[in-house]
Amino acid sequence: MNTSSIRIIGGRNKSYRIVFRASPDLRPTSDRAKETLFSWLQFEIENKSCLDLFAGTGGLGLEALSRGAKHVTFVEKEKVLHFNILKNINRLGHKNNIEIIHNDAFRWLKTNKRAFDYIFLDPPFDKVEYTDLLCKIYESKIINDGGKVFLETNKHAKLKLSDSRKILKNKIIGDVRLMILQ
Repeated sequence: MNTSSIRIIGGRNKSYRIVFRASPDLRPTSDRAKETLFSWLQFEIENKSCLDLFAGTGGLGLEALSRGAKHVTFVEKEKVLHFNILKNINRLGHKNNIEIIHNDAFRWLKTNKRAFDYIFLDPPFDKVEYTDLLCKIYESKIINDGGKVFLETNKHAKLKLSDSRKILKNKIIGDVRLMILQ
């Protein structure tokens, strides 16, 4: 088994290594991208509810918990990754403020009734139509008033937003584009 790891870069679990089975389909958010995202959100994330949709390693949700989020829901369809997130949650002691769902993100969006302050979207590049995904997010009413969506895409990805949505932050790091939308 070929393993790899990423680390939590801030908060109470700083430097904790999230170990996972390497896969060509898995592209965890880089430390540099996480530093950018959480510097954008550093004074906002505490006591907020978050959704890590397409959770993968769970790195974004675990980072949010480490920095004081009151709740994170992780949604991951791959069984091995789902169990790996659960293992890391147990090791870090975050059992009381999480929910972990083993399901396809789009299927889950149709049945979910909970709303969130922050939604982290880092789907597999080239396997998701971002404009459709964002439409489903906003149509499903899973984001609280004033809530924000973090989206990580390939830097060349095309994105159309409705007139009522704004790009609050936008940065390209290497081949990746990071955005905060509202």
